[in-house]
Amino acid sequence: MSLNEVKKLIRTNRIKFIDLKYSDIFGRLRHITFPANRIDKVVREGLGFDGSSLPGFKPVTASDMILLPDLSTAFIDPILKEPTLSCFAQIYETTKKKRFERDPRYILEQAEDRLKKEIGCDEVLFQPEFEFYIFDRVEIITNKSMNYARFETEELQWEDKTGYLVFKGTGYHLAPPFDRSSDLRSQIINLLNAVGIEVKYHHHEGGRFSQVEIETAFAPALKTADQILLVKYLVKNLALSLGKSATFIPKPIYDEPGSGLHLHHYLTKRNISLFADTRAKNKLSKLAQYYIGGILAHTPSLCALTNPSTNSFRRLIASFETPISAFFSFADRTAAIRIPGYIKSWQELSIEYRIPDATANPYFALAAILLAGLDGVKNKIIPNDSPQPKTNKVINIPRTLNQALAELKNDHNYLTKTGIFPIELINVYIQAKEKEAESVAQRPHPFECKLYYGC
Repeated sequence: MSLNEVKKLIRTNRIKFIDLKYSDIFGRLRHITFPANRIDKVVREGLGFDGSSLPGFKPVTASDMILLPDLSTAFIDPILKEPTLSCFAQIYETTKKKRFERDPRYILEQAEDRLKKEIGCDEVLFQPEFEFYIFDRVEIITNKSMNYARFETEELQWEDKTGYLVFKGTGYHLAPPFDRSSDLRSQIINLLNAVGIEVKYHHHEGGRFSQVEIETAFAPALKTADQILLVKYLVKNLALSLGKSATFIPKPIYDEPGSGLHLHHYLTKRNISLFADTRAKNKLSKLAQYYIGGILAHTPSLCALTNPSTNSFRRLIASFETPISAFFSFADRTAAIRIPGYIKSWQELSIEYRIPDATANPYFALAAILLAGLDGVKNKIIPNDSPQPKTNKVINIPRTLNQALAELKNDHNYLTKTGIFPIELINVYIQAKEKEAESVAQRPHPFECKLYYGC
C-alpha cells in the first residue's frame, strides 16, 4: 500500500491515529501510537524510541532508535475504540539508513531472501495451526507464601446444571451444546477476515477446558509471522472484551492436551511445490529430504527458539500426539515432521513441523527453521524416517528449556555463519532465557508441597 493509498484510507474512514506495531526479541507485541495528521513526517523521518527499555535491544548509553512504518501491512484496527490504522514497523538505527540487526522482522526477511537465492525458489510459504484455551475465569497468584493457578470454564463446571459436560478424550470436533465457544470462534474469524487474514476453519480441540483451534491459510514467511502476532493480539483482546481469557501457553492444565503452533511449510517454483517428486518412492524430492534432514538434525537447538519457555517442555511428552524424537513420517502425528496424508495435489506437497508452540518469537522461529532446512540441503543431510532407526542415532527432543539452550550454545553456526542471526543476539537471548528458567526452578511448586510436606 502506497502512502497516497494510506492517506486516502485515512480520509475515507476518518482515521484519527496510526498505531505502529513491532516485536521485541522474545516475540512480545509492542506498539506506539501517533496522530494520523503526522503520517507524512513519520514516514519521512520515522518515530524515535528508547531501545534500552526493551531487553536485548540497546544499552542505555546508545539507546536511540527509529521506527519506520511498513505501509504494506496497514489495516484498520478492529480492537482499538478510536478510529486507528495499524501497521507493522521496521526498526532502524538512528541514521535511518541502517536496519537494526536484531530487529526480528529483519532477521526473517534476510533468512527468506537467503533461502530463495541459494535454492532458487519463488515463494517460501507457511501455514500455522493456532491451538489455545478459552477460560471464563483465571487466577494466578505467586508470592512468598502462595503459589497457585486456577482456571475455570463453563465447559467443565463441577456443579453443572445443564448435564452437557465434556469428558476426557471426547473434545475433538465436539459440537454444541458441548462446544460452548463456537460462536466466539466465529467472531474471531470475522476479525481476522477484517484485517486480511484468510482462515481455513475453526473447531473444538481435544482438551476439555474449551481448547480450540483456528487454522489460517498459506502465506509468505514474513506475512505469516506478522499474522501470528496479529492472531494472538485479536484473540486475546476479543476474549477480554467478552469477559473471558484466551491463552496460548503450551500446557496450562495437567493431563490435558497441550497447545502447539504446528507449522505447515513448503517452497514453490512457478507455483509448484519443490518438495514433491512423483517419480520418487515416497513422492518426496531430494531437496525435500535434505531440507527435512536439516530441520531434524538441528531440532534440539531449534527448540530454544521454537519452544522457548519452561512450560513448552511440559507439552512435549510421550502422550497427546506430541513428538519426543526427531523423525519424519507420513500421516504420523507423533512425528516431529509429518507429511500430511490427505494432500490432494503433489504440486502443493507440504511438511508439517509439529514441535513449535506460540511462546516462540515467530520471526526467529520461522527464520531458524528456514536456515536449518537450508543447511540440510547444502550438506545433504539424510533424515530419519523412524523413531527407532537401525543405523542412525535417535535425536531426542530436549526435556527442559535449559537442555534446549545448551543445545543452542553448541549448535548455532547454521544461524550465525551468514550474520543473519548476530552471535551477540544469540548470547543475549540465551542469557535471558537461562534467567527465566532459573527463576522458575527457584520457586517451590505446589505439587512438591503435596509430595514432601509430611516428610
